[in-house]
Amino acid sequence: MSTTATKGAAKASGTSTGELNLGPYYIQYLPGNHYVLDVYGNSAAKDTQVIGFTVNQPETVNQQWLFVPAGPLAPGWWYLQTLMGSEYVMTLQPHATTGSGPVVMQPKALGDSDTQLWSLLSTEVPGYWYIQSKFGASNSQAPVVIGLTSDTSGASAVANPISFTGFEAQAWGFKPVYW
Repeated sequence: MSTTATKGAAKASGTSTGELNLGPYYIQYLPGNHYVLDVYGNSAAKDTQVIGFTVNQPETVNQQWLFVPAGPLAPGWWYLQTLMGSEYVMTLQPHATTGSGPVVMQPKALGDSDTQLWSLLSTEVPGYWYIQSKFGASNSQAPVVIGLTSDTSGASAVANPISFTGFEAQAWGFKPVYW
């Protein structure tokens, strides 16, 4: 995930740890590659819905994301933080029994943060990933991953059980903003 300088070009800026570039990134939807995850209306309000939207020109920070390590108590899990300045992170609002639900923006939780932690699972398409929620993660049930409610601009981001047959609708790529 690192971006390196070539032929004298400036190295991509962003937060990095060693060789791991943690962003900012566009989180790009696989079907058609024309939607990215977007904080609806560029709103800094708590519980604002995350949607799929076309890339804004000029670039806007409500479509740019940082990977923030969860720390030593949850290795391999990440907060997906907007670059908007609010330091809000993607948060699953899970249904009590299924774990499925909408993805919204909230402040980082101080205690139980399973609804705010995400990991990447590979798909069968190189460079595209499922984004799995830590909420309810176990070996006894299907992972809950982010997808969109439809393949249209403005569709809501939701987390549902992983689908191996229709994986494209739940697959995401990560494009560096300063590419």
